Amino acid sequence: MDDSRAWAAAAAQLTWARLAARGFAGWDPYDGAAANRLTRRLPASRTSLRLVTQAVKRCPAALQPLLGIPQAVDSYTLGQALLGGARLLAAGPGAVTAPDVVTLTEQARAQALLRGRAWAWGYHFPVHTRFFSYGPDTPNLIVTSFVAKGLAAVTRAGVVDCREELRGAAAFIRTELPRVVDQSGQCFGYLPGERAVVHNANMLAALVLCEVAELCDCTGCLDDALACARFTVARQSRDGSWPYSEESFGRWVDGFHTGFVLEGLSRVVAATGDAKLRSALERGVRFYVAQLFGPRGEPKSSPQRAYPLDALSAAQGVETLWLAVGGAARQAVPGQMDWVRRRLVRPDGAVAYQVHRAWTDWRQFPRWASAPLMAALAGVAALPDEGRGGTAR
Repeated sequence: MDDSRAWAAAAAQLTWARLAARGFAGWDPYDGAAANRLTRRLPASRTSLRLVTQAVKRCPAALQPLLGIPQAVDSYTLGQALLGGARLLAAGPGAVTAPDVVTLTEQARAQALLRGRAWAWGYHFPVHTRFFSYGPDTPNLIVTSFVAKGLAAVTRAGVVDCREELRGAAAFIRTELPRVVDQSGQCFGYLPGERAVVHNANMLAALVLCEVAELCDCTGCLDDALACARFTVARQSRDGSWPYSEESFGRWVDGFHTGFVLEGLSRVVAATGDAKLRSALERGVRFYVAQLFGPRGEPKSSPQRAYPLDALSAAQGVETLWLAVGGAARQAVPGQMDWVRRRLVRPDGAVAYQVHRAWTDWRQFPRWASAPLMAALAGVAALPDEGRGGTAR
């Protein structure tokens, strides 16, 4: 095992242990609208709740205790914990045991907002952003995709059979979410009733459908995944990028959403071998490497702006280049792993939220920072010695 992988294994174990000691609970950069105190004195408008959300996100000190926001276990965090736990078990003896993963699986099942024919999950806090506004009881495609990814990992590892829930996640995507369909393919909505075209959500849906097609008996899942990929590829910009959304107010490009798109597209390419999609993937990876990482391997916020350097962008960078695409992509950003090691992870397993020009924000956010980075580093640790793209799913 080379130095990068040895460090990744040790760091993932330490971060897992730190998360587990806190029951995988914590605050979130976007949980401001869950405030029990201040929001009682504010008008119940989307604008006021969005302002509170942004204040909590941007303030370098933790405002959650002041605002009466409880620490909680988010389903997204559980999905990443399941993924990381399965990978750490594959990497060898350490902080994680099979019973730990079984317990987390039961916790994820208990947090499902829909159960039965359709299974789905959502955030534990109200969401109020510039793009979406919805309550904590709303299942959404992003959280469901990451929980399903974790459930697929523990199923593939032989720890827990989660094929019923995986089939249910596919049913949620295919029957509960709206679709935009045209001659190029299809795009699934982010939320029930929401038809906005969001490319990263569409490609995460494709990833889940590929997992379900591989692990379960799901007629049409792979066809639907392929249609999703073709729709999003048809809207790839000439420089290889994708906007967050096709809506007029969603035309920005950023690091971690681009990483989601490339991960989903890579999964469809692996499942289908489609040559046109492979070409689009290669163009997308070239853009990602050239425009969304800096000279030291740091994950940029956007092609035009580097700071703040974000833990989720760093985690998704490792997930995308080292694990989803693999091969030569692992060396495409030479300083990537060293930057993560030097700037994001402390010796006690704590993970920074963001790195600014002159200071580092060390607020601990399991969903946004610690759990995704732990899972990505665990995937690097679990890679076979010969190395092959996608083997640490």
